Amino acid sequence: MDRRTKIHTNDSAGMTRREVLTTGVATGLGAAALANTVLPGTAAAETPVKGGKATVINYGYPEVWDPHLAGTLGALGSISPMYNQVVEFNPLDPSEVIGDLAKSWEVTDGGMTYTFKLHENVTWWDGKPLTAEDVVFSLNRMIEPGQPRPRVGLLRPSIKSVELVDKFTVRVYLKLPSPSFLQFLAVDYMKIVPKHLVEAGVDINLWQNIVGSGPFKIKKARRGNSVNFVKNENYFKPDRPYLDELNVIVITDQGTAGSAIRAGQIHATTAVSGLQVEDMLKLADGLKGKYTLYWQPVNNVEHFFANTERDPWKDTRVIKALRRATDLREMQTAFGNGYYGYGAPFPPDAWYASKTEDLLKLPGFSEPKEPDIEDALATLKAAGYDHPSKLGKRVLTVPIVLYWPDVAQLWAAQMRRNLGIEIELKLVDVPTAVTTWVSGEFDMGSWGYGYNITDPDDYVNAIYGPGSRNYTRWKKPEFLEMLQVQLSELDKAKRLETLRKMENMLFEESPYIELFWAKRNYIVSDKLRTEAGAFVPAETIQTALKWEHVWLQS
Repeated sequence: MDRRTKIHTNDSAGMTRREVLTTGVATGLGAAALANTVLPGTAAAETPVKGGKATVINYGYPEVWDPHLAGTLGALGSISPMYNQVVEFNPLDPSEVIGDLAKSWEVTDGGMTYTFKLHENVTWWDGKPLTAEDVVFSLNRMIEPGQPRPRVGLLRPSIKSVELVDKFTVRVYLKLPSPSFLQFLAVDYMKIVPKHLVEAGVDINLWQNIVGSGPFKIKKARRGNSVNFVKNENYFKPDRPYLDELNVIVITDQGTAGSAIRAGQIHATTAVSGLQVEDMLKLADGLKGKYTLYWQPVNNVEHFFANTERDPWKDTRVIKALRRATDLREMQTAFGNGYYGYGAPFPPDAWYASKTEDLLKLPGFSEPKEPDIEDALATLKAAGYDHPSKLGKRVLTVPIVLYWPDVAQLWAAQMRRNLGIEIELKLVDVPTAVTTWVSGEFDMGSWGYGYNITDPDDYVNAIYGPGSRNYTRWKKPEFLEMLQVQLSELDKAKRLETLRKMENMLFEESPYIELFWAKRNYIVSDKLRTEAGAFVPAETIQTALKWEHVWLQS
């Protein structure tokens, strides 16, 4: 007898690590079923309204247009509406994985094999059919060895091979039974791209060359300013999208962004808009009854990092010294209005990380700060810098977005005050910053990572592992060995034991100076509606960005 596969999408809720039954069938919701989905507690689905134009603020303009090269929400916010995935997180119930291109899937061989059945009426914008060949090509491209894959590369540890079964059936063989595989596959970066164009040499990293299958077609893009989309009239999901047009705009000045929202010119923000917590709280209070503020769980670390392939950062004791001398409590007071978590190697209070109350007893987190400064000076001396000035002037590359210039200035002041170290700030736009970190032509950088799913297979692997989001280039054999052990461990207690060892190592040797863990938010017009009624916030900043499920109520 077939049994439904149990797929857990929130490991932090205390669920078993890999509870996948030996055989099972999981059905992806088709367009009609999704259109009638109502969240528990709602009375009935609202009637969609067709037409209209919605404007969304995102924090940055795309640094790349190829979804498999993308690594930031700045890019994904404009890329996602143009493509589809095999599966996706349900935008009306974000903890659930449903079908997108897949109309159903079967899990067999003890969770080692996934067989996806695709919708048969999907076409690319140029009229050619989207088939299993495109899916196989795209999945193999996502895990291509030696190629930069900032986000889609998270599939590499789990996928063993991908097989074309027939025109509309794809089979994926895993290296180990992993429910995080389906969650990763549901993240918005995991886009299916047109094989016939990419193999023909068409550069899909230029927006003018994009041929997608998604709900919105790109009309024009103005670098650093905005991206305009129109409805895909031949979209395979009946009646989707509801909007005729979608605009994703970049407003980096917080005052200008706030004024545009107050004037009713903006219908929603992405979860990272450039507006700080204080701005959002004021807007929500002043626009009550017109706009609503929605919060995500803590899911985004902000940190400074060093290029460990260069001196003096090859010796992580130097990074540790700067980390110890960083006043995290001052950071908390200055940013986040009490909504953020303390900067730590793992997200505070997650099932696999230290509790906040325990962190505040550790060096670097406790008060008063003087013992930490003394420890930092002793650590620098042990590393050969008997006076911090011997480090010379360090250069910190800072993107001109969000709170980063302010955060960097505060930290530079802390380093000058606590250690006597001069930090020069190099302010650049986001595309330039990301290009700099990818190339390795930097001394120090300031950025963060919003994880895609709550499982440490994502965050821990991406930031500390061999993936291309590890801009530090840090490679610690003992740590990488433990990373692999926890990845393949089925027993949650044993996995936790390994992860805590990894965390303890990072307290001493992390290549990052973690500042705080952000709790992201959206401010959304109450006119923007969904089948569930009001807007439903996603659980991470990397999901539910196609906007095909929303409409504007007059």
